Amino acid sequence: MKTGQKKNKKMILRNRFFKRTVTFLLGVAFCLCSCTKKASEADPNTVLTFNQQPISIGEVYVYVETIKEEYERKYGLGVWDMKISSDTDAIDMEELTRRDIIDNIVKVKTLTVQSKNLGISLSAEEQMDVNEQTSEFWKNLTDRQIESMGLTRDIVCKVITENLLAKKTYEKVIEDAKIEVSDEEARETSFYDMFFACYTLDSNNDVVAMTEENRAAEYKKAVQAYDTLITPVDDRGEKNVVALSEYYGLKYSSYYTMTPEEIEKKYGKDIKDVIYSLEDDSYSLVTESEYGYHIFYVNALTDREATDKRKAEITKDKEREYFENIYKNWLRSLDENYSYERSVNKKVYAEIEFR
Repeated sequence: MKTGQKKNKKMILRNRFFKRTVTFLLGVAFCLCSCTKKASEADPNTVLTFNQQPISIGEVYVYVETIKEEYERKYGLGVWDMKISSDTDAIDMEELTRRDIIDNIVKVKTLTVQSKNLGISLSAEEQMDVNEQTSEFWKNLTDRQIESMGLTRDIVCKVITENLLAKKTYEKVIEDAKIEVSDEEARETSFYDMFFACYTLDSNNDVVAMTEENRAAEYKKAVQAYDTLITPVDDRGEKNVVALSEYYGLKYSSYYTMTPEEIEKKYGKDIKDVIYSLEDDSYSLVTESEYGYHIFYVNALTDREATDKRKAEITKDKEREYFENIYKNWLRSLDENYSYERSVNKKVYAEIEFR
C-alpha cells in the first residue's frame, strides 16, 4: 500500500490558512445589524486601505484573535517562535501569519463586492445564525480588548457577514465552473507484486546481481508459482499470491495502490503496459525486469475508493486554480495598486499582539 509521508508541522500551518479561511469566520452566518458606518467615520486606527475603504484595527483584530486562539490551542504557545523556511530565507511564523490574515481580508472584501454583482444574499436563517455567533464572540471579549481595539458589535457583525458572503460567492463561482475529473485522469490501480528478486544487498546496501545460475533458479520458482496460481484450490487471488510469497520467502513482494504514472516510474513503460493489459482479479505471466521476475495480481485496475479520493483532490486543485485566476482579475479591477507593503500601516498593525 502507498505509504503517506508525515507532513511537516510548519508546512501544515503555512498551507492551511486560506484553505479553511478561518473555520469560525466561514462557518457562521450573517446578522441583521447596522454595519453602515461611512468611510469618513471609520476608526482612525486604520490598518490598511483597500478599494478606497479603510479597514480598522478592530476589524483586523477579529481575524487575528480567531486564528491566534486556534493555532495556540492546536500547536501550543510556542507556535509564534517558529521559523518557516523558504528557498531564500527563514520567515518568522508571526510575520507570515500577519501577512496571511491581511491577504485573507482582501480576498473576503473582493468576494463581498462580487456577491452584489452575482445577486448573492443571505437567508433569514443565516441571519439568525450570525446573531448568535456575534453574541458568542462578543461575550468572550474582555473590556480591555474592546477598549484597546476600538471594538463594537457592529464590527464583529461586519466581519462575520462579509465572510459568509465571500464563502457563498466562492461556492457559486465554483458551482458555475462545473469542473469535472474523469476516472481515467484520477485512476489509482491496486495490485500485488509477487517479486522474485535476482539480487542481494552487500554490507553497504549496494545491489549485487545474482549469478546466471541463481537467476535461472529464481525464474524456475516463478514459473512454478505461476502454475500454482492458475490452478488454485480456491478463487481468492489476493490470498493466493500473498500465501505463495510467504512460502517462497519473497521479502520484497508487496501490495501497491498507484497511479499509471507512478507505476511507469517504478517499473518502466513495458511493465506498466503489462499491468494495464490485465483485467481485475487476474494474474500476469512471469514478467522479467532488471532486478528479477514478477507475477502481478491486479485487484482493481480502477480502485474505487482510492480513485475517488484522488479525484476529489484533483478537483479541489483545479477549482483552486480556476478561482485564483478569476480572483486576480477581480482584485486588479478593485484596487490595482494594492500591495501588502504599500497598503498596510505596519505601526498600527503592530498594536495587535500575538505573544
